[in-house]
Amino acid sequence: MDVDPHWDKVFALGTTRSYPAGQPMLLKGSHKGDVLRVVEGWTLVTDPHVDGSVTFLEIRGRGQLLGETSALSGKARNAHVTAVCRTVVRAVSCESFLSAVRTQHELQMGLILHAQERHRTANIRAGLRSFGVVSGLSLLLLELSRTAGSLLVVGIPQKVLAGALSVTPRTLRGAVADLEGRGALSVRWPVVGITDKAVLEELARCEG
Repeated sequence: MDVDPHWDKVFALGTTRSYPAGQPMLLKGSHKGDVLRVVEGWTLVTDPHVDGSVTFLEIRGRGQLLGETSALSGKARNAHVTAVCRTVVRAVSCESFLSAVRTQHELQMGLILHAQERHRTANIRAGLRSFGVVSGLSLLLLELSRTAGSLLVVGIPQKVLAGALSVTPRTLRGAVADLEGRGALSVRWPVVGITDKAVLEELARCEG
């Protein structure tokens, strides 16, 4: 999702927080609280289950919100959020967030469009996995690049990207090598550079 400038004023009076890699930021089941907006870094959003398994939901980065679903619904957090790398956020109270949303039409529309985009890309990525991990990885990297606002995706380790695509790190390395061979990527973990965006776009195109 492109960064929505309408949120700038909402979070301008918030507080800045910094999380090291691996630190939990929000816990599933906890009471609704502050809403966070990512300033720098990446976060991993997952759904842990009682049997110990974990479902990947998404990776959120620059300009994106965390905890907004709980604030809007008034219910407990519905997912875990963990810092993927050193991550800096701005935090505002639930009350301040809701007040801004109630009074600003642009923010209401932004939330609706964001939710639609999240569902669309998740469904496309799931479909692309049936065609091969190279296609799914291409789409994921394009999404992350757009969020980062750069052709460099910095700070996300191999293990997290593999989990996002439901593959092993070894399978991910094979897909990365394939894309490097096509001239689409230049990788030095945890830095992934997109060197030919057109190749990724072609591979990511969903024919179904």
